[in-house]
Amino acid sequence: MRVAREGLNCTLTGSYDGIRAWCAALRKFDGGRSTIDPNTGLKVTEFANTEFKLTDDLPPKQRFSKLHPFEVVELVNYGLAGSRAPPLSQHGGTHLEPTEYHKKMCESDTVIIDVRNHYEANIGRFNPPANGAQIIDPKMRKSTEFPIWLENNKEKLRGKQVLMYCTGGVR
Repeated sequence: MRVAREGLNCTLTGSYDGIRAWCAALRKFDGGRSTIDPNTGLKVTEFANTEFKLTDDLPPKQRFSKLHPFEVVELVNYGLAGSRAPPLSQHGGTHLEPTEYHKKMCESDTVIIDVRNHYEANIGRFNPPANGAQIIDPKMRKSTEFPIWLENNKEKLRGKQVLMYCTGGVR
């Protein structure tokens, strides 16, 4: 479990029922920071909208024997720790469901950045339709190269709808 200022990135293993019970309990966890949704008047807990990716039938030898939380400066190391990191509350992205993402790929005012490393991008990538989005591979070897690439390519993105993707959905 990687724990950083911007959130958690965990890989948990356990029984089918046990993992689902843990996810349900985390969604209900208040932590003293719940808010009231102004539209519904209902309490929203800190993890109410957490996305869980579940994989079933993992072979027992691949399961972890214990949960090992450790603190990191960034979930994905971009070299933006501390004051250089933009606040996610103001600059965080919006998760799109696959059908929404594919619709956006058809829009010509869209740029898609493959933020995986160049090796992964060469193996396979999204292919937007001919009159749709422009796909960009920043040709990174490691994630710390992305802020530099972004600084040098701001004009390509100005006025565009920017989509990003990576292998694990973390970046």
